[in-house]
This record gives sequence, C-alpha cells and structure tokens, in this order.
Amino acid sequence: MIDIKHIEAAYDRIKDYVARTRLEKSLYLSEGDTEVYMKLECEQPIVKNFKLRGVLGKLTLLTDEQLKNGYGTISSGNQGVSVSYASQLLKLDRPYIVVPENTPKPKLEKMEKFGADIHKFGHSFDEANGTGEAIFEEKGIIKIDAREDVEGLYGAGTIALEILQQLPELDAIIIPKGSGGNTIANGSYLRQAKPDVKVYCVEPENSPALTTNLETGVWTKFFDSPDDAIMQSLVGGCAKNTFDNAAECIDGILLVSDDEVRDAVYELAQNEKVIAEPDSAAPYAAFKKYRHLFEGKKTAMIITGGNISKEVFKDIISSR
Repeated sequence: MIDIKHIEAAYDRIKDYVARTRLEKSLYLSEGDTEVYMKLECEQPIVKNFKLRGVLGKLTLLTDEQLKNGYGTISSGNQGVSVSYASQLLKLDRPYIVVPENTPKPKLEKMEKFGADIHKFGHSFDEANGTGEAIFEEKGIIKIDAREDVEGLYGAGTIALEILQQLPELDAIIIPKGSGGNTIANGSYLRQAKPDVKVYCVEPENSPALTTNLETGVWTKFFDSPDDAIMQSLVGGCAKNTFDNAAECIDGILLVSDDEVRDAVYELAQNEKVIAEPDSAAPYAAFKKYRHLFEGKKTAMIITGGNISKEVFKDIISSR
C-alpha cells in the first residue's frame, strides 16, 4: 500500500499544473438514496485524461543528473500524451515515446503536437512494452512507467484526495483497471483516509488479467487479449505492483463486455453530455450491470479519459 503522505506531498507538487476536475452527479443513474457521481478526468485540460497526475508526480521528483540520458514512456496513448505535454509544462527536452502501431490517431496527433519523439512497435501494449523496455535499458533512458512507477502512483492517488474533498460522504468508488496503478493508488489513499469506502476496479470480460492472476495466485506480466478489443488500454497484463497490493486495496473486480461499454459510451454522450473513450466508460457500464452493489450508497466513478477516435465514436453512435 502507498503511504498517504506521499500522495498528499504529490498533490502539493502538481496542483499548479493540473485542474481540479468536476465531480458531476449523474441524474440518469441516481435514484432516491442511490447517488452516482462522475469524476471527470476526461475534462483535464489539453490532455483530456488522468495520467498527467502520475506523470507530473514522477517528473517533479527527478534531478537534472537523472534526466541526462533522456526520459520517456511506453504507452497505448494517454500516458504518452501526458508525458509529452508535461515536458512542455516543466520545460524539459522532448521525451522518447514507444507506442503500439494501433495507437488511436487522436492520441498520436497530440503527442506529435507536443513534440514527442515517437517510435511504433507491435500491435498491442504488451508487444510495444517488451521492445520498449529493452530500448530504454540499452540507452539508459529514464522510464516514466504507468505500470510500476511508485512515484507516478503518488500523483495518480490525488484523484481520490480530490473526490473526498468534493464528496466527504463517499461510500464506494469504481475505477477502470488497465495496468492497475490507478486503482492501487486511489485504493491506497482511501484505505487510509476513509477505510469504509468500497473500492472496485473494472476489467474487460475478454481480458480479465487481474481476476485470473488472483484466482491462480500467480502474476503474469503479459495476458492474451483480442486484437479488436474496444477497451485497448484495459486489455493485457497487469502490473506486479497491482498484483501485490490488490488484496489490501481492492474490494472487488467487475467484468464488463465490449457491447456493454459501447452502450456506456453512447449513454455518457447522449444522457450525460460527457465524451469518454471506451476504457473510461467501463465504470459507467459496470455500475449499470452491478447496480445491486451500490443501492443506497454514494458512489463515484472515475471517467479517466476522453480521447476517443472519431471513427470509433461515429461507429458507436450510429449503431445505437
């Protein structure tokens, strides 16, 4: 578990660079004493995703000596966007970014706009990660790692800090699980700040890495997943740090299908007027599917990003 003091210190370091995003009540999901709130990290200015918090949490701790050989990240999109943008905020040299070849176009365009040095490898995050790790090690590049960087998790945990400031009566939280760092970071904060809050993470039915790892008791760095999965940043293996801390930080894992998430993207846009990428709509889908877990509670869901491609968005909207 991450010490709450590190998360609070990270908030002090990054609060001048990130927005305090809205915690918006959903009138469509709320009913009676069941209240649902959306933490809209998809509205984080410029980058439109939550990962800027973790990136800045790490970068603001690094010295010039540590950065002498360069820095960068391996990303399926939002992490790369955030590292690229943070380089401008902190006036650093351009970062070295490794991405899979199927990275959504809007995310690539933002990285390019922020001047990143982009390198494409493989057709999934796991494939890009394997190649990228070898390159970073060979070149001595500092990796800003969304999977295993504890310093980055300090920044990610500031989302829960803000949620409790905005909704002190919080009973439960739903978080999309990619590598799992965001879940562990915010779960750690809540376990220490308000231990009675139930923490749930969401995985795709077609790539339940953490679920499988916990059932078998064996962590696997990589996990098979379909190439056409709509939740691209949620498929694949989970971080070792996530596996090691899940029992302490997570109360349950909720599985959702691609079709359920497509419906959630549509409903967020149509009903909530919120643009969310499929991965980030997963908590919305999970709440609808597992509503019985949240009856009579005040629940927050982290809508982590809004960088959906126009092709995917058009396909979802036109098919509903």
